[in-house]
Parts: sequence; C-alpha cells; structure tokens
Amino acid sequence: MKQKMDCLTYIIAGIRNKPGRNIATIFCFAFIAANIFSGQYLSAGASGSVEQGISRMGADLVVVPTQYILLLRGTSTGNTMAIIRVEPSTTRLNTSDMDTIRTVQGIAGMSPQLYVSTLSLPDLSVSPVDIFGIDPDTDFTIRPWLQSPLRHPFSPGEVIVGNGIPGPVSSQITIAGNSYTIAGRLDPTRSAIDRTIFLRMDDAYALAAKDGIVPASDPRIYPGDINAVLIRLEPEPAWFVQGTVKLQFKITYVEFVQDVIRNQFKATYATVIGRHSSLDPVAEEVAGVPDLLRIISGVVVVAAFPLIALIAAMVTHERQREIGLLRSMGARRKLIAFLVIAESLFLAVAGGVAGVTASIVIFTVLNLTGILNSALQVSFRFPSLADTGLIASITLLVVVAIGSLASLYPAYQSSRMNPYDAIRGEGQYWNQR
Repeated sequence: MKQKMDCLTYIIAGIRNKPGRNIATIFCFAFIAANIFSGQYLSAGASGSVEQGISRMGADLVVVPTQYILLLRGTSTGNTMAIIRVEPSTTRLNTSDMDTIRTVQGIAGMSPQLYVSTLSLPDLSVSPVDIFGIDPDTDFTIRPWLQSPLRHPFSPGEVIVGNGIPGPVSSQITIAGNSYTIAGRLDPTRSAIDRTIFLRMDDAYALAAKDGIVPASDPRIYPGDINAVLIRLEPEPAWFVQGTVKLQFKITYVEFVQDVIRNQFKATYATVIGRHSSLDPVAEEVAGVPDLLRIISGVVVVAAFPLIALIAAMVTHERQREIGLLRSMGARRKLIAFLVIAESLFLAVAGGVAGVTASIVIFTVLNLTGILNSALQVSFRFPSLADTGLIASITLLVVVAIGSLASLYPAYQSSRMNPYDAIRGEGQYWNQR
C-alpha cells in the first residue's frame, strides 16, 4: 500500500512541477477527444437525420388510376417530386388491387391513400383544406414528416395536420360537425400538404358518408375505395445488377418493377408513376454523410498518435535526471515504465473528460440556439442519452489507448536508462540512443 501511495505522490508531484507543460498536454488530449467525440456524435446524429431524410423522399412507386395522369397534364409518368401524397382526384381504385400488387417481387411495403374532399374551413385556414385518409398501420410517407413522434398509436377520432393548419398537439378541431384531436403535426413542406388533414381510413370513410362532404357531381366514396397505392421497394438485388450488365442500355430497378406492376393491370384501368431518377443520387450522397464523418474521426486518431508519442518522449526526456535518481535508489525497471505510462494515462483521462464535457456543452448550446440546424441545413436528430454515454465512453477509451500506446516506447527507453548516464547530463543518454 505504501508503494502505491508513493507512486501516486510521485505522479502528482511531477504534474505539479510542470503545470504549463502538463496543461498543454491535457489540452492536446482534450482536442483529440473533442474531435473524436464530435465526429462520432455528429455521425450518430447524421445517421438519424439521413434515415429521416431518405424516408422523407416518399414512395418509390405509386399505383393510380390511368385517368390520374390527366392531373399531371399527360406529360410523363415520371414524377419529379418526392411522392408523399397523391393529388386530389375523383378517380379511384379498390383495396383489392393491393392483393395483385403484393404478388410482385421486390416490394418492401405499400400503403393506400384516399382523397375525401377539399373543404372550406375558415377557422383552420384561409385556403381550402384537403382531407385525406391513410392507413396508420402501413403508412411510410406521412409519418416521417412528423415534427415529433406520435405519443401513442394513431387512434380513431384523431388527425395529423399539415404545418399550415393551426392548433397544438392534443387540441381539438371540428370538421363538418365532427370533433377530432390533433395527434401530430408535420414539418413544413411548402406544398399543398401544409394545408392537408389526414384521418384514419375508417374515419375518412365515415366522414365521406356525411351529406355535403363529397360534391354531388363526384362519385360517392364507398368502403374499400382508394385513390392510390404508394409502394416502397426493397434494395436492388444482385441478380438484377448482374442481368443488366449484359444489356446495351441500363434500366433502373425502380423502372423494372414499375413495368412489372404496370403489366398486372389493364392499361385503361391503372398505371404506375415512378419517383424521378434524379432523387436516387441524392439519396445515395446523403446516405454517405455518416461514413465521411467516421473517416474524418479515423484520420484524427491516426494523426494524433505521433503527436502524443512525441509529447510523451519530451516529458520523459525532461525528467531524465529524476528517473536516474530513482534507478540509483533501487527502483526497478518495471516501476519506471509504470510511472511513465501512469502519468500519460492520468493526463489522457483528464484531457479526455475535458474534451468530451466541452463538446457536450457546445452541442447543447448550439441545439438550444438553433445554430446547428441552421448551419447543417437539416433537422439534426440528437443521439439519445444512452447513445451519448456510449460515444463518450468509447472516446475516453480511445484517448486512453492512444496515451498508453504512445508512451510505451518512452517508458521502455526510460526503464533501460543507466543511472550514472542519466544523472550525469540531461539529454546525453537520449542523444546516444
């Protein structure tokens, strides 16, 4: 126990004797820790943001009645916008058509949408409000746009409103005499979605059955009617990539599945609209952001190693006389090596804690002021408390590992010092090496 106390006393005394040098060393460790933590923290947050961003690109394909193309002015079946919500239309399909679509391979998910009506609701908006029905169990285009996750499952009597519809979550709104509770709000889309109210499909059918909701000139809405089926595809399979290599022209997997689904229906009944191909490179580039941040963190670690090794060597060089005295008093080589490594670890832990703490404080301030979201031009999703703790722990372990490995060679050289040479003249022993 006495030896442990002596070692600790020696380490603390050595740190106190050179406060300037050790503060600079701690600062170096803190800088390294801050870079590693920030890179991993941003990477974790960016992963969440990227997942949200890609999910916000909407459906890959949408099956609609053939007459729906007239709403697009008949120009093309390629949509240049993300498919989040179909346009209001009185031409409809039936939910039984989903069974036909389900037979096609490569479909990861699909969800129906129903346009009910466009109503004048002066209490909610100066502009007409679109009413849509969605399936809460299968929807994958509306939920990603929620400002915050729903507090509970989307229940009967609840609605999700666009950003242009006033009212906080849990407040009540009235549509044609029916009272609904706002379950969630969407982020701004700068489109007609901002003036849209989404109901559960069963609530949409019930509302459509009321007099005056659906114009008399439009076909009535019956249970099972839908306006579109939004489709999300599985990743491009290997067999497709290998097969298209032999072709003289390249088609995308989305176009391939689009043609397969289109052939399942009569041309006069239904057609398929695909997400514009210009959105695919965007999704791929955005998905690569977290990997880029991880690479940057790796570069910082690699660049930091020789710097810390140099600092450890300089510290050992400055304390050459002290080490010589310890060796002359009978200190073993293992003890000398232990002292050098232990001091480096002490400085590494202090710097790592300082760097991580400073990073957390800075990110918290940037979050509260909104500067980070503004600078990144995305809605940055901060990692959870558990993830933050994990990232901080990994950062400290990496910094400690760097400090330990970087001090191994100086510790080895110190343990091999000849006491007479070390005491005789500072620097002579190391210069001889």
